[in-house]
Amino acid sequence: MTAIEVFRQNHRTIRKALVSLERSLLMRTGPWKTAVRNLVGFLDLQLKEYWGAEERLIFQPLAATGPDAARVAEQMVRDHEDLERQLAELKALSRAEGAAQALVLEHGLTLVRTFLHHMFLEEEIGFVLAEERLGAAHLEESASRLLLLKEAAEGLEEPAAID
Repeated sequence: MTAIEVFRQNHRTIRKALVSLERSLLMRTGPWKTAVRNLVGFLDLQLKEYWGAEERLIFQPLAATGPDAARVAEQMVRDHEDLERQLAELKALSRAEGAAQALVLEHGLTLVRTFLHHMFLEEEIGFVLAEERLGAAHLEESASRLLLLKEAAEGLEEPAAID
């Protein structure tokens, strides 16, 4: 397994959350504001660590392979920053008492569209270029590090044996 495959799996999870967010925004039935608030919180929590790993393991090394790759990597990082800003705005709106439904809807749908577009570009340009330039050895080693980090985060590591 390579780091790109791990990130593509993460993208599938993110897409599911985005589809649920979009559905909650468009349907506006039941406790839709609570659903929006929970989904935004989930995305916020998951993405801070995810984007850092993606940038460190894929985009920083990719940027070192040439000026064209550096521009792609810079764009991906800028997109992450823009998405983080949009997510923070929606998070604040979803928590605000009396926030206008139209404003929450507009910001939410814009976030979903922007996010899906970014993941498409990442997968079709950034990841493809990374596979070409970084090579299988780097991507497999990066996947190993990612999986170890996930295990540690989930507390799956066994405690050290006491002799």
